[in-house]
Formats: sequence, C-alpha cells, structure tokens
Amino acid sequence: MLLLLAGCDDRPGEWSAIVYPNRADRTKFDVTPRFKTAEYCKEAAIERMNTLKLNGSGDYECGYKCDTSGDPHKMNRCVETRK
Repeated sequence: MLLLLAGCDDRPGEWSAIVYPNRADRTKFDVTPRFKTAEYCKEAAIERMNTLKLNGSGDYECGYKCDTSGDPHKMNRCVETRK
C-alpha cells in the first residue's frame, strides 16, 4: 500500500524543461520548471516547441535540480541533463 501512495503527493518535481528557440544560440531559452519525472519534462518540452512553431530550428533538454536563483545565465546549470 505504501508504494501506491509514494507517487501521490503534491510536492513539485525537480525537473525543468529548457527550450532553445534557436538551437545554435543557447543564450536564449524558455524554462518550465517543476516536473516530477524526466519523461513528463520531455513531453512538456516537445509540446512547448510545437506551440512555439520552431519548425526544427529549436532544441530542448530536461534538467534536474537546475539553478533557480533568478539569474537567467545560470538557469540551465543543472545537476543532470537529459534529452
């Protein structure tokens, strides 16, 4: 019974979707934080890219425990990143 309850909490996750509108310019990015899993993050990043209609010019990554200090130059510094 405890295993079923382990996934049913309201705490925010620590994965962030980082979308780069121009894959060649990593200084500009759009971040959506607080996903519980890397898979949820990936789905959200792809959806965001589709919403922005990047037509293959953009890129994304999912970061775990990213710097959220408010400094936009540090936001994409994460403990781990996945594609």
